[in-house]
Amino acid sequence: MNRRQESKDTRSAASRIRRIALLVAVVLALPATSFAGPRLYSDREFTGENPLGVDRHLFARTQDALELMYQRRYDESLQAFERIGVDYPESPVQSVGRAVVYQARMFENFDYAYDRQYRQEYADSERLFRALGRSPDNKAWIYFLKAVHEGLDAMYLVRHREYVSGLNKAWDALEKIQKVEKMAPEFKDVQFALGLYNFWRTAITEQADYLPTFGDHKAEGLAQIRQARDHGLLAPAPAGLALAYSYMENKDWTKATESIQWVQKRYPGNVMSEMTAGRIHRLAKRYDEAEEVLLAITKFAPDNDRVWFHIGETRYRSRKKNNGAYDAYERYLSSDPIDEYKAHTYYRMGLVKRRLRHYDEAIVLLQKAVELSPKWKTPATKLAQVKEEKQRRDERRRKGKRRASPRTEKKATPEPAARPAVPTDR
Repeated sequence: MNRRQESKDTRSAASRIRRIALLVAVVLALPATSFAGPRLYSDREFTGENPLGVDRHLFARTQDALELMYQRRYDESLQAFERIGVDYPESPVQSVGRAVVYQARMFENFDYAYDRQYRQEYADSERLFRALGRSPDNKAWIYFLKAVHEGLDAMYLVRHREYVSGLNKAWDALEKIQKVEKMAPEFKDVQFALGLYNFWRTAITEQADYLPTFGDHKAEGLAQIRQARDHGLLAPAPAGLALAYSYMENKDWTKATESIQWVQKRYPGNVMSEMTAGRIHRLAKRYDEAEEVLLAITKFAPDNDRVWFHIGETRYRSRKKNNGAYDAYERYLSSDPIDEYKAHTYYRMGLVKRRLRHYDEAIVLLQKAVELSPKWKTPATKLAQVKEEKQRRDERRRKGKRRASPRTEKKATPEPAARPAVPTDR
């Protein structure tokens, strides 16, 4: 073989090596290259990486759909979950996700406007979970979805005053969350549920003597919720809200404000975070700031009615805008809320009229609250007090009138003067 042939063979071998190296590089890069496939609709970029072993495409699209919900793009979020259902028809993600969206919309306005849709998605989720049975695939992921499914329904049942059923569902959800933690400790979203349990069970048992002692796990709970907020893949926004509410329970207004500002910065225009910020300002007696935040909601979310109740609360608590408080309550009442919230609103309106000493109007309003919610004892107690106050006021007025009009004796009618005798001739 001559040198020319040798050189040609060398170049050919080098070329083959380069091609093989390129092919190996492409093969090794396939996971990243293939991930560019799914289209995401929020303004966030998700890699889909997760410690649960879930398909990255599915996980990224789940993150994206939830992100749309946190941005209050509800219809787009519903559509995103619908598309997931088309591509992953056996996964409960589609129906569990849509159920979450419908509950968020109802919770935002404290109504049951999407009750029928939620019940349908709940039923679809139940069917999909039954079809999965005891499949060994992605057990941690399935347990997590089942926990979300049951925890969400527990909240729904409590809102419908089915407390025992709701509590049982909550326990079932917590058991599954604990299983997920054991199977995938790096998945920090479960710390959200565990933190809520530790903090709020402590808070409730501290206030109820009839409940068994749980010990003080508030600090542990706060730390767990913070983990979910800072390192969670699916639930950073609700974890941020929960952290703010927990600090509100502790009356730590500084940390509550810092926590809600974390959410506001990431999700401007989110009604629930803005309403929470308004409540924190009100409870901290920063009434002007509270009203400013709440009035802003009426501009970017004019379809939200519940905010008017909170505006009324802020004005009432400030003690400076009684008429404005009454107007805000009346505005909320015009949205025809459910009877429970109507009762609360009539009660507040009655208190405003009582403060203004308009007792007759206060009595009518408090009576309406009693009729709408007869098991709620506070309006009946306040109604009795207002009636007594009115009676005392009326009594004082009667006494005042008697003093202002002193008793006068009837003057005797004078006898007519005797006519002079007329002399007569006899």
